[in-house]
Amino acid sequence: MAGNMMSAAIARRLETRPIGARQIWIVMLVQFILMIDGLDIQLLGLVTPVVLQEWQVERAAFGPALAASLFGLSLGAGAGGWLGDRFGRKRVLTISAFLFGLATIGAAFANSIPQMTAIRFVSGLGFGAAAPSSIALVAEWLPRRAQAKAVAFLSVGTPFGGMVGSLALQLLLPMLGWRGCFVLCGLLTLAVALLVLLALPESAAYLAGRGETARAAKLARRVAGVTDLDAPDPASAGAGAVDPPAAPGESMFARHYRRLTLGGWLLFFSAQFIAYSFISWSPTFLTMAKFPLDQALQASFSFNLFAMMAALVTGLLIHRHGSRRVALGASALTAASLALLTVTLLGAVAPPGPLVYWTVMASVAGVGIFVSTAIATGYALLALGYSEQVRSTGIGIGLMVGRTGGVVTGLTGGVLLSMAGDQSWPYFTVLLVLTVAICVGALLIDRHIAAD
Repeated sequence: MAGNMMSAAIARRLETRPIGARQIWIVMLVQFILMIDGLDIQLLGLVTPVVLQEWQVERAAFGPALAASLFGLSLGAGAGGWLGDRFGRKRVLTISAFLFGLATIGAAFANSIPQMTAIRFVSGLGFGAAAPSSIALVAEWLPRRAQAKAVAFLSVGTPFGGMVGSLALQLLLPMLGWRGCFVLCGLLTLAVALLVLLALPESAAYLAGRGETARAAKLARRVAGVTDLDAPDPASAGAGAVDPPAAPGESMFARHYRRLTLGGWLLFFSAQFIAYSFISWSPTFLTMAKFPLDQALQASFSFNLFAMMAALVTGLLIHRHGSRRVALGASALTAASLALLTVTLLGAVAPPGPLVYWTVMASVAGVGIFVSTAIATGYALLALGYSEQVRSTGIGIGLMVGRTGGVVTGLTGGVLLSMAGDQSWPYFTVLLVLTVAICVGALLIDRHIAAD
């Protein structure tokens, strides 16, 4: 009980102080880890054409190697979140980074599809386990007024890492070959893991909740200048905060978390299904509609670029309009963008004219903007809605459910796109239904961040 009281006191003291350089350092270091995570996890997909040519195998046969990291990601997120609540955010984050760094180097020495599949599954476990602990750690070192903004900022780390990797490989792949790129990326990951081990502090709130009050007080003073933890608490934070209860030995499946858990899962699964549908299948459904491949790739780049830009401003939108309005608005505008894209593609002829081209580009960018806003809002709600005792577990299982949406769309997207011959309307009908599911999830969640 004393630890829970100190954890709450640390959170309240953070509200009365400006954000310091050490806290900003924590955010930036964790963001760098997630960027490396994004580079590592997308690396095999980026070099697949070269690997296929070297190994003389068909694309279909290579599918398990590409899917293995997604399965590992999903399982790793759930397990890593649970481990982060049991053994500490920093410890799990450090071990995860070392694990996927070593596995990335190991992939450079694979010589068969089964070997690559096994190594990439291990990599995925490390990637997945890193995210929940990193998000929980950042949230617990910041005042509530900055948590939603920081979590939204972290949500762009993984896709941004993938984009940086796609640009860097244009220079490095001819110089190092695909195996050399894996070794270089793995060594960079190990260097970051070492930096985490030496320079990243554990969460003071987590330590206090575990009963390590002396260590928590020392860390809070050194990192954030928090003192006088035994003094009467100042006024609590403003009305914009989510204030989860903290009870000894509580579970994320406790009754008072039920609506947050179920609503968060529904929101995450639906939004991630839509996002991965565009990441994985947009070149396919656009070329089905007679778009040349270069224009299809431009649309894919547009989706990723605008999705990242939207995630960066989601925290500001939440604090101005509240998380429920942002999530509901994002759901409605995603549906509108999907409807516009569907109608445009149904009427497209070859070659697409300028009006059709720009309408498709705008609607694809719109889906990227608004579904990314929904996902970033979900991150913030899970990070702020659970107490420090179950926060990492709650985030991890939420991410696991969301990434399951990515796995499902990978398995079903081709089937949906084949149901009506050259028409993609069955595919988009499913996506439109899922925008309604995002809306239902947002309404189900009862722990919302109120507008300032």
